[in-house]
Amino acid sequence: MTGPSGRPHEGQVREFNRAMAGLVKRYQFRDRNETVAYGLSVSQAYALRALAERGPLAMGELAEELRLSVSAATRVVDPLVTRRLVRRASGRDDRRVRVATLTSAGQRLWGRLEGELLEIDRRILAGLSAGEREVVLRVIDALGRETDAWRSAQHAGGRAR
Repeated sequence: MTGPSGRPHEGQVREFNRAMAGLVKRYQFRDRNETVAYGLSVSQAYALRALAERGPLAMGELAEELRLSVSAATRVVDPLVTRRLVRRASGRDDRRVRVATLTSAGQRLWGRLEGELLEIDRRILAGLSAGEREVVLRVIDALGRETDAWRSAQHAGGRAR
């Protein structure tokens, strides 16, 4: 997919790739299987976020949200169930479907973790001018939309990875 001003040149593509890899590495702090805080992996923190923001989710929906297979999402959620942060139950309409829900302990833990993450973001954004913050937010939103469009095209063409 090309943007409004045409196809980017090779140098821009390489610089974008380098900049994004560096930003993601610095922002996320660790890889998806390492501990982020409170004994949670990054993937588990993303699972808590998804359940806090979207409410109860079937495991297939949660897997899609996390961009994982259902079996990988199950491996992410299992320790959360063991720690009683997430409850899994059969769906109301289809007993074969497993639905994950945050417990009150999971909600409290997510609230603490989210507060800490927002404080980090507050400090990062404080170093930018108001104008820079507006541009950054617009660009990140646009990058998310373009990434989703690219992923959709990949899946539609049978080339999903």
